[in-house]
Amino acid sequence: MILKGPRLTLTALDAEAVEAMGASPLLDGMHDFFAARLREDPAARGYWVWLATLADGTEVAAGGFGGRPGDNERLTVGYHVHEDHRGAGYATELLNLLTEWALAQPGVNVVRATIKPENAPSLRVAEKAGFERAGRTRTSEDGELLVFLRAR
Repeated sequence: MILKGPRLTLTALDAEAVEAMGASPLLDGMHDFFAARLREDPAARGYWVWLATLADGTEVAAGGFGGRPGDNERLTVGYHVHEDHRGAGYATELLNLLTEWALAQPGVNVVRATIKPENAPSLRVAEKAGFERAGRTRTSEDGELLVFLRAR
């Protein structure tokens, strides 16, 4: 699966591609987890990890979801831009492409992003990508998070 934006090409990764990336900073230490989920359900490709590259093949970002949608018809999106490529609008393009793909899938009516309140760049990205602030949540791992939603 491939998505094309103005500058980015997004490729939905399978388990082998995730494993080949190894400990890439773009996967934020989660490559083993993602690969295992994709090995368990290869048809879930697209619901886990997407790699964003430039026309010359440079890997600039990764993003994706936490698996298939549940009964709540919602996907939670996450994204990470390599530090050398931040501030160029890649995160907004990546988030828009992922969200548009997700909302076109059967059984998905809402895409959710959770962002730490102090992460001002990511808060701006969510707003630029058409997400609306919908409240707060708290997790044991990340503490307080702001919740943003974009609906179909």
